[in-house]
Amino acid sequence: MADSYFLQSLELSGFRAYLQPKTFDFSKKRCLAIFAPNGSGKSSVIDALEFMFSKDGTLERLGLRTINNQAGPVALAHNLAEEAKIAPAVTIGVVSGRDATNGSRSAIGAKRPMPAVATTVNACLAVPPIIRGHTLRTFVEIHTPEQRYTDVANWLQLGPLVEVQKNIRALRTQVKAASEDGTALQRVDTQLARETAQVVKAWDSAAILAYANMSVLAPLDAALVLAALTAGDPAYLELEARAKAEENKIGLAGLRQIRNAAAAAWTEVTDAESGETVASGAIPTFDAAVGALSAAVTEEAEERGKAASTMFQALWKAAEPLFAEGAPAPAVCPVCETPVAETAAGSAEAIRGHIAKHLEELADYAAAKKVLDAAKTAATKAHTQLVAALPGLIGLVGDDESELKADLIAYQAGIAGWPQAGVPASADIVASIAKLLAALDQAIVDIESKQGDHTYIRAKTKIDQLLELQSERDLALRTRAQLGTLSDALTAQATIVSAENRKKVQALLDKLQTPMNDIYELIQGAGAAPIRLELPAEHETNQQRLNLLIDFAKNRTGVQPGGYLSDSQIHSVALALRMAAIQQFNVGAPIIALDDIVTSYDADHRRTIAGLIATMFGGSQILIATHDERFFNYLKDQLEAKVWHFTRIIGLDPAYGPRFADHKVSDEMIEARWAAGQSAANEMRQAEEEWLLGVCRDFGVSVRIRPLERAYSYERSELASALAGLLKDAKLAPALVPGVNNRFLDSLVKGEIENFGSHFQDGLYGDGSIGDEKARWEEFKAFRSQFACKKCSRRKFQRPFTLKKPVCAHDGCEAQFEFAVVPAGVA
Repeated sequence: MADSYFLQSLELSGFRAYLQPKTFDFSKKRCLAIFAPNGSGKSSVIDALEFMFSKDGTLERLGLRTINNQAGPVALAHNLAEEAKIAPAVTIGVVSGRDATNGSRSAIGAKRPMPAVATTVNACLAVPPIIRGHTLRTFVEIHTPEQRYTDVANWLQLGPLVEVQKNIRALRTQVKAASEDGTALQRVDTQLARETAQVVKAWDSAAILAYANMSVLAPLDAALVLAALTAGDPAYLELEARAKAEENKIGLAGLRQIRNAAAAAWTEVTDAESGETVASGAIPTFDAAVGALSAAVTEEAEERGKAASTMFQALWKAAEPLFAEGAPAPAVCPVCETPVAETAAGSAEAIRGHIAKHLEELADYAAAKKVLDAAKTAATKAHTQLVAALPGLIGLVGDDESELKADLIAYQAGIAGWPQAGVPASADIVASIAKLLAALDQAIVDIESKQGDHTYIRAKTKIDQLLELQSERDLALRTRAQLGTLSDALTAQATIVSAENRKKVQALLDKLQTPMNDIYELIQGAGAAPIRLELPAEHETNQQRLNLLIDFAKNRTGVQPGGYLSDSQIHSVALALRMAAIQQFNVGAPIIALDDIVTSYDADHRRTIAGLIATMFGGSQILIATHDERFFNYLKDQLEAKVWHFTRIIGLDPAYGPRFADHKVSDEMIEARWAAGQSAANEMRQAEEEWLLGVCRDFGVSVRIRPLERAYSYERSELASALAGLLKDAKLAPALVPGVNNRFLDSLVKGEIENFGSHFQDGLYGDGSIGDEKARWEEFKAFRSQFACKKCSRRKFQRPFTLKKPVCAHDGCEAQFEFAVVPAGVA
């Protein structure tokens, strides 16, 4: 069996509350417990794990987009990360046996791909390893039985089988609905009522057959009767033969078509008001247009002769304003510069009259020319219509009208030669068409009086429509029957799949139920009623449900826990189920992250849960974040120190991130600030306070020590003064620091150099310099170096109440404290 995967390290950089990189090392101590007040960044550690193993590269509560109450992936990155030039990311190191690997996932960007190492570990996490206190009740109280079933099936690696089960069930539902759908039959009945003129409104074979015989065939031949509505019936075959014979001769429709074609060429229409008979059609229209064109040509020719000088029309128009009434007459001709008095007209008045006469002649000619153009257009249009109408009439005229057909062809040839040739006479052809129309009208009247609209062709069409509707109905009935058979088969198949799936799920639920109840009983006590995980009865169709039930009382058996259990009991049910599922099914990566899971518990239950973690989950790697200090203390009391690392967040620095109790400013951090050309005054002041606090705690100075979570709330001057008082009482005097003319503790009380670099200065050029900071730091290191055991050089001390002076805190030494000699090279 392959070795399980465990976290070896977890680093947060620019992620959530953590701006500066923070690494949690699990190589020596596998488990981690973090205590912090709310809003201090403890849950960001759990968020980092959820983000690393998230398929979408986000947190469930953040979502994929900024919408409604969700902040979206943008909230993954620290708000100052870009300004600090820190790439937001989470990095994990994973170990399996002796094989160690790591990977990093960016918290910004559109894709945020999961690293290979996280993909490998995630494949081992059948059950989500993160349990958050605020979501525990969801599984018990909010999720439906169907949602619980899906969750548990996914835990049990049955997700694909459940999807098959869902698909079969959905398909069966769709097929069953389709097999019972009567839309196609309703459509047939609607069309049937339309085809039978509402005589038959619903399908009835006998009624339809009677309608076909009485209403369709009887008007044509009472002896023609269908025995059955089929294409093979003898009466239908006879109908088909008669319709074909009718198609080969001209019937009522054909006669009407010929008459319409003849009337399009020529016909006479009587005006209802005047009683006058007027000829219309393409032939008289063309004859009238040609006559009008001839008259227009004659008129245009006459007017053109009167206005022989039409070519000078523009000249006359240009000259008219020069000789207009009341205008000053020119002395010379504007064209030839001849004096007006010497022209043929002799005067301006005579020229004005001459121009007016010619312009009138030009106007008459223009009107005649306009009429001629309109006549040409009308004649051309009438000619086009006549040329288009004649072929249709010629094609419809039968061979028995050979003389008329020959006349029409000859007339067509004459018309086609226009306007290059003359217009053929139309009197003879009009007389022939009039004779044809009279014969056609009489034939139509005779046929209509005999049979009306009843023809064998129409009768066959109606019977064919009824046959088509019958075929459509038969197809709909066969389809419904086949769908019913398919529905039955799918039901049987779904029953088999559900039964097999039920066996698998029930077997795994039985495996899960015992450890779940063990955990639940351990939390709630020996008298707690066990929880049952039950599937529906085998005979129920929908097996995709999981019920959480308890026997609350003799008259309340098999009830939902949400209605009978207390808040902490419901919390315990969900916690027991999740922890048991993780333990049972995440064997390949036994990692559990618990985020504030004891909010619903009293002190006794919190202690019990701490004991539960110690006794039942020793083989798991557990990360706990809590704001409950009592629970945190129970964890420290009951869990092994060699496996667990306990730490506190003592504050949230917006420009840094969470500050841990075991995290202090190092010399390297200060020197890194200087190397970057930046002031380290803030870091120096904090490092001095951290060192003073540690020494004061070890020496047992006379100052009220605050709780650890407020350890850095002391003023530096308060700590330095308290330490100075203790040293004075113990008659311990540190060596003077070179460059400082008083006791260095007094210098620490003032902290002038550090304050110059970290506080606003009223005076111009009041800011400190990096050179001053470096010199001050060397002085501090020289003073700090004296606080070491002269015997073993260690730096941890203690002062029991019975002693006046501190002693070395290391076993085997316990030498009384004396100031060490400042090492050479320091300060």
